[in-house]
Amino acid sequence: MNVVGFTRDSDGLFRIILTQPYVNCLRLATKKEIDNMVAAKGFHDNWNGQGVNYISDRLALEDMHPANVFIDKITDSPICIDCIVKFVTAPSLPADIKGIVDEYRNME
Repeated sequence: MNVVGFTRDSDGLFRIILTQPYVNCLRLATKKEIDNMVAAKGFHDNWNGQGVNYISDRLALEDMHPANVFIDKITDSPICIDCIVKFVTAPSLPADIKGIVDEYRNME
């Protein structure tokens, strides 16, 4: 995925605008594969172990169910599509935004 910009939604929440490449899906990811992927990036389950919402110090990932996380045919790795990324706390400085963008890019 590539970050192409930022915006605010109708609720005034800060949002990241992304593009994503075509994913050649081998199969849907399992909850365990999703848990392992997000844990490796510093996230933990944020909703009773259901595996759809995860949180880190700065970002929240939502809608991370298997229909939105595929296993890529080429890399055999989980690929997120159509997941929601939110800031846990609003960034206050341009450096904060850069750090968050860098953190998101490291999720790939």
